[in-house]
Amino acid sequence: MGINDLQLSPELIAAWYPETLVTHRDPAPSVSSASPGETRPVEPAVYSFLGMNRRSICVLVHYPDDEFIPEDQLIFLQKILEACKCSLDDIALINTNQQPLELERVKNQFNPNIIFLWGSLPEVPGLQKPLQDMAVTLWENIIVLPVTQADLMSRNNPEGQELKRVLWTSLKKIFNL
Repeated sequence: MGINDLQLSPELIAAWYPETLVTHRDPAPSVSSASPGETRPVEPAVYSFLGMNRRSICVLVHYPDDEFIPEDQLIFLQKILEACKCSLDDIALINTNQQPLELERVKNQFNPNIIFLWGSLPEVPGLQKPLQDMAVTLWENIIVLPVTQADLMSRNNPEGQELKRVLWTSLKKIFNL
């Protein structure tokens, strides 16, 4: 048998290449075979996100009707980021609607220094105490800031203006502004 006539079994190829060679946007969990009869678990799927996470800031949102965030909320968020001398490239915007929220997974994938809980979010597993809206909290050396009334802040009315002032007070503490 010559080199051009080699025939390799699927098990042998799997043993030589245990890591996935091709990834998809939303990888499905699977088990690859390292050798016949032996399996090894594959790491859980990663969160899809908007941004580049350059400054390790996660913005967790929960919007069922949008891929990430509604356009008006995105514009408002961009204005807030600009005021804090940041941009969308500095954050990782994660919609938890189609991805179950697990703070340990967020922590492992993004290594955040700051986590914003933006808008109406479901219960956040992993946070022991109830969080106060727009109050800075520390969780495992990560700053957590819930902003549950973001939709009211984006409007130009007296209630929205007051909420923006409260948020700005918290943002000045976080970003040393």
